[in-house]
Amino acid sequence: MFVTTSTYYPQYHIICQNRQINDNLEQQAQALFKSWFVDFEPFQDGEFVDSELGRIPKGWRVGKLGEICEISSGKRPPMKITTPTKDVCIPLIGASSIMGYTNQIFIDEKILITGRVGTHGVVMRFNEPCWPSDNTLIIKSNYYEYCFQILNNIDYSKLNRGSTQPLITQSDLKNETIVIPSNDYLTKFEKIISKTMYLARKNTKESSQLAILRDTLLPKLMCGELNINELDN
Repeated sequence: MFVTTSTYYPQYHIICQNRQINDNLEQQAQALFKSWFVDFEPFQDGEFVDSELGRIPKGWRVGKLGEICEISSGKRPPMKITTPTKDVCIPLIGASSIMGYTNQIFIDEKILITGRVGTHGVVMRFNEPCWPSDNTLIIKSNYYEYCFQILNNIDYSKLNRGSTQPLITQSDLKNETIVIPSNDYLTKFEKIISKTMYLARKNTKESSQLAILRDTLLPKLMCGELNINELDN
């Protein structure tokens, strides 16, 4: 019999399904952001004013990204390994993904992370203990989801200061010009999308647990140490 992951691992489709659901949830968040804060669809019957970024609803203003968030740099970890162990299991975050694991916690709160050196434009959500590396910028905000969407719409090539290696400074990112909506719509957006992304985090956590189970059981199934019937018992 030809062996595939799905042959021995019936939960495989759950991981794929969760990924599809999360993609859809992300698209919903992007669509709402565009509707409210780019196309201004709910405000078309209201009054608009001119700004340096074009016409915006009256009561909104143009400001800097640093007005609605705190931006700091990551740090070099005390140590690093590729595969996590019981004692070394804190994710070490690089410019675009988890790049290893370390033994200490640097950040233990809800943050956004994006690349400072190297890869630019990948924005990651983290809500668990982690260690953002010195290749990253750390963003904290009460308007977490709004900042996430803003960061995903920045032209990072214009902020690049590196001649041989791409580099973005804290100051340049803080000074990025953005539309700052009225506080009530910022709060509404945050409440709606926070609930949506909570579902996405649950799906991601479930997929991670299933992936660990897969990686543990599949090698044993492949070499005959385990029988499929044993998994059903």
